[in-house]
Amino acid sequence: AHVEGKGCTTLDFTGLSQKNGAVLSHVRLAPQPEDLAAVRIAPGGADLLRRCDMIVSAQANALSRLEHGVTKAIINGDLQPTAGFVQNPDIDFATAQMQKGLKDAVGDDALDIIDATGIAATLMGDSIATNLFMLGFAYQRGLIPVGADAIDQAIKLDAVAVEANRQAFA
Repeated sequence: AHVEGKGCTTLDFTGLSQKNGAVLSHVRLAPQPEDLAAVRIAPGGADLLRRCDMIVSAQANALSRLEHGVTKAIINGDLQPTAGFVQNPDIDFATAQMQKGLKDAVGDDALDIIDATGIAATLMGDSIATNLFMLGFAYQRGLIPVGADAIDQAIKLDAVAVEANRQAFA
């Protein structure tokens, strides 16, 4: 967004991740930087939910940002063990219930659940590629309001695993 001169704000909720909890990030984009007054996405205000973790996606805090008929959701179907799993390896993740909650929130036609971790690991040889793979998937669905050239430039500017990240996005 910055490469294209658009407005962009981010708000990361990472404190809980240090205690084996969820990581949530609010990313807001606008045509002009001055078009953004708030950083936090209001309840019902998300256009896209792109989550690398279905468990976090189905939690009330994430679901509250969605609006049926407006929000699109791209969810990684791979289930990562939580802190609770360490204490109870027989834990029931209730995958069907989580998927139903997401479908109820956005609608069947607005939800893609994909094995992004498995696909990224197969294609790239490393599951670390999942994040950019999912960004590329969302981009190909027309859900990212930033051009591919600007994303490529951002990958180059980051200067970390540039070729692998370009491939994962593509």
